[in-house]
Amino acid sequence: MKRVLSIACLLVLVIAAASLAQKAAGVTVLQSDKTADFSKFKTYEWGPGHPALDPAWDKAIIAAIDKELAAKGMKKASPGSVVVAYHAVQREDVDISTFDNKAPAKGAERADASIVKVGTLAIDLRETASRKVVWRAAAEKALAKVGDAERDALVAKLVANIFALYPPAPAKK
Repeated sequence: MKRVLSIACLLVLVIAAASLAQKAAGVTVLQSDKTADFSKFKTYEWGPGHPALDPAWDKAIIAAIDKELAAKGMKKASPGSVVVAYHAVQREDVDISTFDNKAPAKGAERADASIVKVGTLAIDLRETASRKVVWRAAAEKALAKVGDAERDALVAKLVANIFALYPPAPAKK
């Protein structure tokens, strides 16, 4: 009985660690078709999405996705077995950790909370014939002004983290 309990506790810890690892990378799989045979997806084509407004970011994202799909053994073709699209959005959050909640000295001003820009990148894979989403994952990242090399490295790492979760484990029968 103790052994069964120990194995159950270990299993819970492994599951929790895997969950934390996915959250640490900031990646969430939003949709995964349990009936899709992902081993059949050998080619892909690009479809419409919501590209980054800055052309340099758009180019970096497309290059990173192409690289990761090639690493998964997929080739660009028209038509492909899946259609790939990405969606890039940005929002502003308030970082209250920078807010000074102490009463300011007489005549002084209280420190304001900071505004943080957060980018979200979602990647879709759709079956070519039906256009049905078979896999969608997204990642969020606080953004800062970066140079070209830093931007490309940031995008490459973010996209690699997303595709680390692809293909999903096959459905149990």
